Amino acid sequence: MADKVAIGSNKTEHSTRANWSQLPIDPFQLILSKLSVRNIKPLEAVCRPWLKAIKYISASSPSFACDVVASACLPEPPRLLLFQDEDNDGGRLSGFCSLKGKFYSLMNMPKELGHGYTICIGSSHGWLLFLTNKKRLLLLNPASAAAPLLLPQLNTFPDIDSIMYQYPPMEDSGIFLLKGTCGYWRKRMCKVVLSSPPTCSNKNNIGVLLMYNVGDGRNRLAFCTPADNKWTKLDEHERYLDVTSDCHRFYALREDYSVEVWGFPNSSAIKKLETIPAGAPMVAKLDYNFQLYMDKTDATDLFLVKTGASDLFLVAMVDSSACETVRFDVYKLEYNPDGTSRWRRVDSIGKYAVVLGSNHSILISPQEFDHAPGYHGNSIYFLHASSSFSYDLIVYNLREIELKKVCYLGLLKQPAYWLERYPFSTSD
Repeated sequence: MADKVAIGSNKTEHSTRANWSQLPIDPFQLILSKLSVRNIKPLEAVCRPWLKAIKYISASSPSFACDVVASACLPEPPRLLLFQDEDNDGGRLSGFCSLKGKFYSLMNMPKELGHGYTICIGSSHGWLLFLTNKKRLLLLNPASAAAPLLLPQLNTFPDIDSIMYQYPPMEDSGIFLLKGTCGYWRKRMCKVVLSSPPTCSNKNNIGVLLMYNVGDGRNRLAFCTPADNKWTKLDEHERYLDVTSDCHRFYALREDYSVEVWGFPNSSAIKKLETIPAGAPMVAKLDYNFQLYMDKTDATDLFLVKTGASDLFLVAMVDSSACETVRFDVYKLEYNPDGTSRWRRVDSIGKYAVVLGSNHSILISPQEFDHAPGYHGNSIYFLHASSSFSYDLIVYNLREIELKKVCYLGLLKQPAYWLERYPFSTSD
């Protein structure tokens, strides 16, 4: 970053169209001095020259560096990553949308995704899982300069008998083959969760849990770390509805609405710790309305959400056929004195809020709202299709039982992904 003429190049020629990545370092530093530290962090994701410039200025000004680091440590609500301008490469990163409907462009697309056939599978702890070039799975943080984390080869994945590049997709006796269609793989690899946010020192030892299916309606679980040479299939239950993680533990919601807890402490081997409610009958099944949700009809989607404490919530999205008819019911897993447990319906989640996504659902704490005013507590944020491929960001207030449109997101031919703000740290 010794170049004092321009951020991205030592050339001084001017083009007819402004190239903001080539902004000279001195006016760039002046612009940064006028911004709050909270608004500086998103600039790192705009392009690599800006990221390098901010690091250069931070190194030159210790007080500026301390402010930026302090800002990065403040809790912050997640943002929605939008993929637009889809092409034969499987799509390009477009930008972020905040829960207030503000849009931030993202031009800093990693070179690993600039060519070849890439498919985004899901997100967890601020990282995206990509299937790239039809042969590798990798984790990538689009808001940092961290190098991608390569996962074991796809031909080591459970239930893959062979790899073929053929269309249309086919299933054969519960064994699926690798095909070259985005939609096919997004349906087969349902959701990814990480045991913890990767850091520079633990990046090769984080746990990666992937929920997948082979077209028979049964979701399975596969596990690996970036240091492993193959994927491992977990258990043989093969009846999972959702997965989430917190504090080096994975939580898997089964079709009988019990929850499996898998531990992955200190990079040791993953193992099942317990099953909740551990075979106990669910008292909530006596409720007729809840029974409808438990039958998992086509009009109901279920989401498992874990708080930073010990609470587990089950969110039921009921009748999503039209925005006007959408409603949500929330259930909390409670423990009885006799050791059994049940899902109990609750009318409020207090000052918390939830963002729901098919790939990742996140509970937002009151502390995150304290540093980012203008958001709604006791609410649920979700995407709703207003027409074919056209989506709105909607907020649902649980107490008032009412919907409010936050913003129009436009045409989205690929899924959008919620991303938590986890800067790639150089330490644990």
